[in-house]
Amino acid sequence: HKIILPLLNQLLQTLGVSPASISFSCLTMESDRFICIREKVGEQNQVLIVDLSDPSEPIRRPITADSAIMNPASKVIALKGCCS
Repeated sequence: HKIILPLLNQLLQTLGVSPASISFSCLTMESDRFICIREKVGEQNQVLIVDLSDPSEPIRRPITADSAIMNPASKVIALKGCCS
């Protein structure tokens, strides 16, 4: 964990993720395949999906949710709750 967390932090910041969004309250990780980050960019809520097998191609979606996680087998995003 001591090595992985700083590398993950650096990768996410390189992808443009705000350091405030790199926390357990905004980030979920499914196995060693996907990371989902909920963040607010300007006035828009987004979910950023990073496939760790190809982190250079993150997917951003305009989604508002309390939590988000990616199914590694079927590439379906599961969302929990929604706030307005």
